[in-house]
Amino acid sequence: MTRARVTGLTPLLVVSDLQRSLAFYEQLGFGEPNAWGEPPCFAMMHRDGFELMLSLVEGDATPRPNGASEVWDAYLRVTDLAAEQAALAAANIRVDKGPSDTFYNMREIEILDPDGYRWCIGQDTSDMPEVWEGTLDVGTKLRLALRIAKRDGALHVTLDSIDQGAMNLPVTAFTRHERALHFELPAIGASYDGVRNEEDGSFSGHWSQRGNQWPLVWRKVS
Repeated sequence: MTRARVTGLTPLLVVSDLQRSLAFYEQLGFGEPNAWGEPPCFAMMHRDGFELMLSLVEGDATPRPNGASEVWDAYLRVTDLAAEQAALAAANIRVDKGPSDTFYNMREIEILDPDGYRWCIGQDTSDMPEVWEGTLDVGTKLRLALRIAKRDGALHVTLDSIDQGAMNLPVTAFTRHERALHFELPAIGASYDGVRNEEDGSFSGHWSQRGNQWPLVWRKVS
């Protein structure tokens, strides 16, 4: 049997105070509210082509969110979680959990609405570079950033020497195991070997370049 194509899927939240919920979800980026009833008892809001329904609870009933049990009521995917967090902070919406990275390649935060509905907001990290930072002291302190990305199933690793303005230097022979990190930069005659710190996950080792060695610690920042 041929099924009709799905063109939308809309969550409906039963709320205790419709105006309060409308104000909250406007801060969450949902706009164009339309309300029905006298006084209003049902509303629809929109964000980026997606809909949200809000329905005022009836009689003596109460909303029944999953938030108190730390179970999601809704999941919102965004393209830039850091930007979303900044917008939430500007709107004085507190992040209840996160950010955290998951085994299914999402970076997530959780927030609660006025009735306790728990929203998880996530960004796909499968195409995001993993970024490690360190400072190399060669008499002058040089900030370095190591960027590790996966594209088409292969690792692409580059290094930025921020203070020297040398960006996207190609990294070769990159190997990272549970306890060790090694990579080389043939363009500048440099290499790095380090071991993992079990307490914080950083790598401590030495940067080698043209017969010289300097200590260098890499810490993951994203």
